[in-house]
Amino acid sequence: MSESRAMRADARRNRDAIVAAARDVFDRDEQLRFDDFAARAGVGVGTLYRHFPTREALAAAVYEGEVATLVEHARDPEHSAIENLDAVLRGFVEYLVGHAGLARTLAAVVDPAVQADGGVELEGTIGELLRQATADGAVRPGIDVGAIMIVLHGIGSATDRPDWASESRGAVELLLAGLRASRSPSASTGDR
Repeated sequence: MSESRAMRADARRNRDAIVAAARDVFDRDEQLRFDDFAARAGVGVGTLYRHFPTREALAAAVYEGEVATLVEHARDPEHSAIENLDAVLRGFVEYLVGHAGLARTLAAVVDPAVQADGGVELEGTIGELLRQATADGAVRPGIDVGAIMIVLHGIGSATDRPDWASESRGAVELLLAGLRASRSPSASTGDR
């Protein structure tokens, strides 16, 4: 029984090593034969195919890991909902800016259904944070999570603009400013 568990742990390490190597290759926009991912991960070709029969399956695993990481960072119990919402929106842009090659490769290779699942997961997380922040009074009421997702999709699809990184950061700042609950007129002007 312990040998079986050790093999499962070993298989998990091999799978994780393959995904990490693929993430690095995709992030660098490097062209690599599928079989060569095994050598990059330090595993045999059979191990690669046992876990990932195709490049698309490997890219899907990388994509799912990236979405999971982004969502995980959005759920910091030490921070308020608005702080986590702020972090996930800014983090999304910084991720795209820092890993444009990876994002481009994954968008081109990952099955649209897998991308849709990731979008649903991200939207669910953002929606949950939006509801909590609204209930806390930090976000003005009446904002639909779909509006936020449209902004994120726009940011992701505009990567060919010359000043895309700074414009994307500016778009998120504008989005965050628009989300925040406004103060009452008497609080902002002082009771005159």
